[in-house]
Amino acid sequence: MVFRSIEETLRAWAAYRQARGEAGLPAPGPDRFGHTAFVYTGDTDEEGLRVGSKLLWFLNTGLKSAPQYGKFLPGAMKPEHAPGLYRTKPRPGAAPVARPAAALIGLTAEQAIAKGLMFAGNPDTVYRQILEHREKVGPYEHLVLASRSGFMTHQEATTGLVRFSKDVLPRLKEL
Repeated sequence: MVFRSIEETLRAWAAYRQARGEAGLPAPGPDRFGHTAFVYTGDTDEEGLRVGSKLLWFLNTGLKSAPQYGKFLPGAMKPEHAPGLYRTKPRPGAAPVARPAAALIGLTAEQAIAKGLMFAGNPDTVYRQILEHREKVGPYEHLVLASRSGFMTHQEATTGLVRFSKDVLPRLKEL
């Protein structure tokens, strides 16, 4: 799942499990699931949120003023140009529902964290956010983290990545 909320992830993963069952395939293990989110690990929660919020440029600015960045996100393409692409599986008797990329524009760092789109704060906070996300959506083995976007400086990105790799990643390997 790429920049998807907890609810969207649960819905998609449930549909995947159901489809495998209907196809007579064994239940998928955590190695079949992954999640992509923004991440910034600061020395403090305040730093993590302040610098990490720059990552949201991709959503808050990039989707509006640089549409090439978001043209393949859900709801960004007109259905007639990509029939069936990025549509949720409708409930019986319901029409397909698009997940517009526009709904991602304007999120604050706190909102993005609450939705599971971002992990930001000090190392303990980032680790806890990832654990809580896994508790809500279920175990997954693939975590892809976007850690540089927009006006984040090279030094900010490097600092956050190094801090994550030293202070968060070793604990995640235990999972």
